[in-house]
Amino acid sequence: MGNREKTPPALPKVKRVELNETHIGRKFIAFVLCLALGLSALGFGIYSLLTTEPGWVKIEASSTEARCAADFNFQYYFQKDATAQRKALTTLYTKECMRLTKLLDTTESYEDSPGNLHDINTHPNEEIEADPLLYKVLEFLMGRGDVTMYQGLLNAYSLNLYYDGDGEDPFASRTELADIALDRTALNLQLLGENTLKLEVSAGCEALAAELGLDCYLDLGWLKNAFILDSLVETLGSRGFTDGIISSRDGFVRSLGGEVGTVGLSLYKWEKDTAVETGREELSTPVNAASLTCFPLPGDDGRAFVSQNALRAQLPGEYAKAPAETLLLTSEDKGCLELALEARDRLLDGERE
Repeated sequence: MGNREKTPPALPKVKRVELNETHIGRKFIAFVLCLALGLSALGFGIYSLLTTEPGWVKIEASSTEARCAADFNFQYYFQKDATAQRKALTTLYTKECMRLTKLLDTTESYEDSPGNLHDINTHPNEEIEADPLLYKVLEFLMGRGDVTMYQGLLNAYSLNLYYDGDGEDPFASRTELADIALDRTALNLQLLGENTLKLEVSAGCEALAAELGLDCYLDLGWLKNAFILDSLVETLGSRGFTDGIISSRDGFVRSLGGEVGTVGLSLYKWEKDTAVETGREELSTPVNAASLTCFPLPGDDGRAFVSQNALRAQLPGEYAKAPAETLLLTSEDKGCLELALEARDRLLDGERE
């Protein structure tokens, strides 16, 4: 059978349409009007994005490097010059969140943030110069007799087991890690002055850490966000930003000090699989607050553990026991870190009675 010759497909017939030249002017005018309307709408949209009206506005960090900002809800009340103020506040807030993220990082060192927690943890039994702000908070916690910072190994191990474990409760195992937080012969911080310190780690403690593949001896733990909020407010206030409130998802609230109207505070408890509001108070004056409540930590695979909370290492022999109630403390002048330690003391006193 011979090859058939391919022929191109027939093109559809085209109908010629005569344009009425008498209407070309009207059509051009209509086109110009539509174009102007579109440009106006686009300009208004851009203006709306770049312009901030006075009133309450949510401030968000503009860089993913400011990782700690993910824990916070920052609301600020602009009274005038809102657009310029918002830009300046966002820049400052982002910069500070980046600085504090690096300062408290227990997994990495940074050239532009020497003397952070990772630097201290990876230089045991050596004198090292710490960041001045970090030195100051460690000095404060030691002065209050707090052992939270010594729970680094326990926290790191628990998180690893929580995310990589096979269902084991991370807070019910390796009690020797909790013992370390109470044993100053195993782990002890020496403050030598002028931001210089020495983290003394016993051979046994180093061996245990190496066995578990950990190098995190010091960690602010549950006090981390309280410290960050206090530091943020101090810096923002020194630059004139006082009309706002920052809250953390783990129960801390910090006012920047200005008069911003009525503020509502709520108490919650955990019932089955839901957080239930048990009380609410409307305050005419902004306050700082610390709320301690045990909530489950949900896993990606549906597992959930209820943390025995950071007080467990301060109760010898009581690692599996945790306060069941919710405690809320507020103050107009005390910061979140101070309130957190007061709340801890009250809960511990209640356990000892």
